[in-house]
Amino acid sequence: MRSRLIVALLAAVALALPAAVATADGHVSEVASFDPSVGEFAEGITVDKTGNIYVSMTFLDQIHRIAPDGTRSVLAQFDPGTAPAGLVTAPSGDLLVASGGLDLSTGTTDPALRGVYRVGPDGSVARLPGTGAMIFPNDVTLDERGNLYATDTVDGAVWRIPRGGEAELWSEDPAYVGDGSFGFGFPIGANGVAVRGRDLLVGNPERGLLLAVPILPDGSAGEVDIASSAPEVLGIDGIAVDVAGNVYAATVQNLLIRVGPGGSIETLATAEHGLNQPSTVAFGTTGGDQKTLFVLNFSFFVPNPTPGILAVRTGVPGAPVP
Repeated sequence: MRSRLIVALLAAVALALPAAVATADGHVSEVASFDPSVGEFAEGITVDKTGNIYVSMTFLDQIHRIAPDGTRSVLAQFDPGTAPAGLVTAPSGDLLVASGGLDLSTGTTDPALRGVYRVGPDGSVARLPGTGAMIFPNDVTLDERGNLYATDTVDGAVWRIPRGGEAELWSEDPAYVGDGSFGFGFPIGANGVAVRGRDLLVGNPERGLLLAVPILPDGSAGEVDIASSAPEVLGIDGIAVDVAGNVYAATVQNLLIRVGPGGSIETLATAEHGLNQPSTVAFGTTGGDQKTLFVLNFSFFVPNPTPGILAVRTGVPGAPVP
């Protein structure tokens, strides 16, 4: 599903690119490169509190860990076809991973495999209760209370998994739903997700929307509002937030953009800086890396794939990990 999403978004790039962008000095450098010849196409990224980077190798059904010294290892192996995607680090040190259970040959998802999984520090894997009811879990994030939110890209919805509880449909709205404009016969909607204060932010790639959903005091969802619908937002995928409330988004237009709290948009990096189908972003958590945004190049459907991780200096620390 995700690879088909990339193809769809690429078809819209020529129409979506803005006439001009003001590119900032992003201080871009390479952190890690992956081997496309053995299927190392990473889709999701997160960083724990000690600086370990974790990526989901979607087509290998694995989670890889990259230590601060650059040492790489396989943390977890999922069942074949689980297709891990977005992931986040929990305060316990566990990883929470959205997986679509995708069959690439049919474009369908397997109810026996799809869901949100907990991966322990020992590599153990367990699906969270109720998450198999989602159609295509794509990305996840946590709020300060320990509630987990997961986007359902095909169904156009957001689910919540309370700490220690069972998954529940949290928010449905037409703004989450794709409009079918990429011609796959089904909508491609809610994708990247992050918390900013008391709002949940959700990206809709097909419609080029960044959405803000209030998390009400009782935990329920408020009315969905459009935070941005600028041309640069088309193809929005993973998102992250800094301490000032800026939103950082990777888009399949090979843009890394920063959306200010008031809606202003600044382009921090482009293909000229090495972006090659970026899928998601995550801030560093230790020392000087707190002002470093790690950008993951999925880089699957291109003539010269360069999957890997780039580091972009933002000048602003990322919002603290819950």
